Amino acid sequence: MLNKLPSSISALLDARADGHSLPAGLYTREDVFEADIDVFFHKHWICVGLDCDVPEPGDATVIDIGKTSLILLRDDDGEIRVLHNVCRHRGSRLLDPGKTIVSKLVCPYHTWTYELTGELSYAPHMGKDFDKDCRG
Repeated sequence: MLNKLPSSISALLDARADGHSLPAGLYTREDVFEADIDVFFHKHWICVGLDCDVPEPGDATVIDIGKTSLILLRDDDGEIRVLHNVCRHRGSRLLDPGKTIVSKLVCPYHTWTYELTGELSYAPHMGKDFDKDCRG
């Protein structure tokens, strides 16, 4: 994995000295952050929670991984789901960070409403030809 890194990041890794702290750029550079996200998070399954984190239907918690915000929740049928924490209309976050209890996911921007399964159930002012099934 590390041999596929850009040369600028490889140079930082090569600059490591035994018994010393890592070069500051490994903690502060955006390209290093992006490489970490790609190598460690985009190529593998990630455990984002446990059954006990959302014990009852409607229990939800927001998990941010890199630049991606997710919602871990238990739906009305007792199934655990992980959904993107973003409205398909204008990209607003559906839930604020932390734990909460919800009966539906409602966008604070234009009130697009999603069931706990992720299905779009309400989209005001979209016209009669609007197909909700393509956006939920």
